[in-house]
Amino acid sequence: MQTTLNRPPKLPKDGGGPLSSKNGSIAAAGVAVVIAGLLIIFFLSQYRDNVNAGGVPTPVLVAEKSIEKGASGDSAGAQGLFKSTTVPRDQLKPGALTDAAVLRGKVAVGDILPGQQLTAKDFRLAGNGIITKLAPDQRAIAISLDSAHGLTGKVRVGDHVDVLSGVKVENDAGRGRAVLRMLMQDVLVLDVPPKASAGVVGASANQASEVTLRVTAKAASTIAFAADNGQLWLVLRPQNGANVERSAIVTIASLLAAGDPVKVPAPRSTR
Repeated sequence: MQTTLNRPPKLPKDGGGPLSSKNGSIAAAGVAVVIAGLLIIFFLSQYRDNVNAGGVPTPVLVAEKSIEKGASGDSAGAQGLFKSTTVPRDQLKPGALTDAAVLRGKVAVGDILPGQQLTAKDFRLAGNGIITKLAPDQRAIAISLDSAHGLTGKVRVGDHVDVLSGVKVENDAGRGRAVLRMLMQDVLVLDVPPKASAGVVGASANQASEVTLRVTAKAASTIAFAADNGQLWLVLRPQNGANVERSAIVTIASLLAAGDPVKVPAPRSTR
């Protein structure tokens, strides 16, 4: 009787592994395709993220009108010479400014054209803080006032005042008469004496103090003449004070001919 023994399966003569078969090659190709697809998806995602980041709207200050060399950041903002807008992040210039507050106390180092982004290198600190408060057609002028005419303890830096001018006018007979008129209205106080307590005008009843006002270039000569040839008064204005007729002139005749005394309304209760 013949006995049959269990023998191990015969291997292929070429000795190849599982991948050497047809099914193994197909599986390997499938894995390679999957890996390639994952890599493509990864790189596309990275590219999309970079593109989106570069296109994110970013705030920036842009010149609305021409800003001349030497113009102050304060006056440029007050005149609307620049505006806040947005640009894609990848179009933002190095050092571009996003907050107008950083321009306070600075002046332009060169001409800035409309549409140009404002950058840190376009401005520098001004040597004098008063200069930053002046527009091209404005001037700062100091006038000497005693405590009564300068509103001791009342006028401070940043307040707005009206300026009254009083002079004596002589007629043909050599007789003089006093004349008072409103000279200027809504004038900004730029500076007060440093020795004044808490930054206010005047220190004593007889002490004269210099107050610096911001006026137009044309008005500077007018106020200088009035200060040298007459007397000036500062009248403190409220924040919402309305202007009045400047041409009204007060004389002794007009004062005596005036009607009934003007009634001042009682202040409203703050309770």
